[in-house]
Amino acid sequence: MTTKMRSLRNFRNPIGCLILLAALGAAAGCSTAETPNGSGTNMNHVLPSGDSVPGWLVVPSGGSHTSTATQDYIANGGASGCTECHGSDLSGGISGTSCFANTAGCHHDPVANWATPAVHGATAKKAPGSSGFASCQICHGNNFSGGGAQTPCSSCHVVSAPHPARPWRGSTLTHTDTNTSNAPVCAQCHFPGSPNNPANHPATPAPSGTAPGCFNSTLCHSEATVPHPVGSAWVATSPAAQPHGNDAKAPPGSTTGFTYCQVCHGTGTNFSGGSSNVSCYPCHSTTSNSPHASQWRTGDTYLHTTTAEGNAAVCAFCHLNGANSPIAPPSPPAPAGTAAGCFNSTLCHGAGGVPHPVGSTWVAASPAAQPHGVSAKATPGATAGFSYCQVCHGTGTNFSGGSSGVSCYPCHGNVGTPHPSQWASTDTYGHDNTATGNANVCAFCHRNTNPGTPGCFNNTLCHGAGGVPHPVGSTWVAASPAAQPHGVSAKATPGATAGYLYCQTCHGTGTNFSGGSSNVSCYPCHGPTSNSPHASQWRTGDTYLHTTTAEGNASACAFCHLNGANSPIAPPSPPAPAGTAAGCFNSTLCHGAGVHPANWAQVTQHGPAAKAAPSASGGFSYCKTCHGTGTTSPANFGGGTSGTSCYPCHTVNAPHPAGATWRGSNSPTHRTTNQGQANLDRCAECHRSTAGTAGCFNNTLCHN
Repeated sequence: MTTKMRSLRNFRNPIGCLILLAALGAAAGCSTAETPNGSGTNMNHVLPSGDSVPGWLVVPSGGSHTSTATQDYIANGGASGCTECHGSDLSGGISGTSCFANTAGCHHDPVANWATPAVHGATAKKAPGSSGFASCQICHGNNFSGGGAQTPCSSCHVVSAPHPARPWRGSTLTHTDTNTSNAPVCAQCHFPGSPNNPANHPATPAPSGTAPGCFNSTLCHSEATVPHPVGSAWVATSPAAQPHGNDAKAPPGSTTGFTYCQVCHGTGTNFSGGSSNVSCYPCHSTTSNSPHASQWRTGDTYLHTTTAEGNAAVCAFCHLNGANSPIAPPSPPAPAGTAAGCFNSTLCHGAGGVPHPVGSTWVAASPAAQPHGVSAKATPGATAGFSYCQVCHGTGTNFSGGSSGVSCYPCHGNVGTPHPSQWASTDTYGHDNTATGNANVCAFCHRNTNPGTPGCFNNTLCHGAGGVPHPVGSTWVAASPAAQPHGVSAKATPGATAGYLYCQTCHGTGTNFSGGSSNVSCYPCHGPTSNSPHASQWRTGDTYLHTTTAEGNASACAFCHLNGANSPIAPPSPPAPAGTAAGCFNSTLCHGAGVHPANWAQVTQHGPAAKAAPSASGGFSYCKTCHGTGTTSPANFGGGTSGTSCYPCHTVNAPHPAGATWRGSNSPTHRTTNQGQANLDRCAECHRSTAGTAGCFNNTLCHN
């Protein structure tokens, strides 16, 4: 038997039909997504296919529906657009999909340890988006009493709030790191005059209608209460740099220094909250009770060594006469009444406690040059070398702190060395420019079983006699007059692998180059009587020249040539003031500051001066004062006391260009040479034809 199908025209329940059509129409309204990924507060996420836009639901982050829902909730003043399809209680509505049905896969349930404050609390305090207090309200109710989730926040917090009970200022549970964008939600309970606020907070309420903010007198705090940035812009998550710490350690002033912090955060000698009711202690460690990190010595995340000394008076609250210090107090202590200072025996360190710079001027941030490293690697002495460092920073064969209590190890990578863990030639910091006099300290860790005094290249440590850091044989020391690779390297700008001081690391000590730890002296090849790190003859015109030596090597030149000593030319007069850094043309060595102007070698510069009327600053005789010798034929402009010959550039042994260039009518030409007698006498040294006073047109030279 078959059942007769009724026509819709004969549908006997028209009211039910209308309800069904309305439901279908409403469902269709949920399927109006126009952009593939949703946008802004657009809650229409269902595509015509029935699927959600891509990225709408992602586990466990939530996907784009979480941020969209939160922004929509805020834009609608606390009304959720989700309810249009999912029902007023979000239990399904016309969509038939409850927001709470899949507890294992949706919302925060898949997030590990969500119930702990460290997870859900930190998320709630973030800026509104996929997080923030507003995102909690969507499910837990505008007043956090349960909402569609039917889980009130008070079940754990004890109070009907999205946070623990007051004072909510502890080290873990604290409101001080809540993003200020959550202020509109805070305003529900903490409006001016609210019984939930501390007394007199705020002292003067903001004008009616002012948007809620954390420090504008709309909630608890006024702008004057917090004269610095707030939130993560002030207190960062370790190990990030701490803006508030940097300001506290800066020289004391109207907006910096520990005394400035204490204006609001402490009274007397404490930093336990003061008028701000925000103590420095919880974050710094509950056992430290200090305005600084509980661990902030060298090697720790945050350091006291960069604190401006002007803060010493505050340091004295706890550290007077070395109290509460991990190192022994200074002995003897400073006389009573001495103003607190970092290195005057009033606190932890004595006057001789730190005989070098401190802070970033001594230990720089990598990869910058390290002043303390340069000093450690220098030739051992009263203020340099690894042995000098160990006086305070180590005992026996270690550098683990010594009497200073500051170990070298943490910064160097905790490998138990007074140097970086990686310091080969190609690393940021290299060992190859360490003075060989430090070899006995290197032997603490690198001594092998071979006999002999520790040295860098004598088989006692790491390198054998052939372990030199440069080529050897004819590829380094060539047969004269060939170019000398070792000489080119020595004369180059000083660095980790070039310059005279680099050579001296192995080939000399003090101010000599007589062999050093390499036992290979520079002197025999350079001339047995010169005792110099260069050829005995290396002025202009010689096979090898000093004129191409980088000026950065001047400090090494000063070993022998200070104030013009051991020079073939007269010393500069007057000499440079005592203490002037050695330089090639500043009267500290052989040459004075009066050398020629820039671009002098160009023919348009020195040529006209040479051809000018004879004077104290012009004419051929003036040139010859430094660049030549003799006054008779043949003329000599081969270098003189300056060591710079005129011949190589002129391609002829003369103080002028060669051949047709000099005889022509175009510059440079001899025709424009001034006929002053001194110039004519210089011409006569090569061009004399007959006796008599030299003249251009009297048959004594070239013309009659």
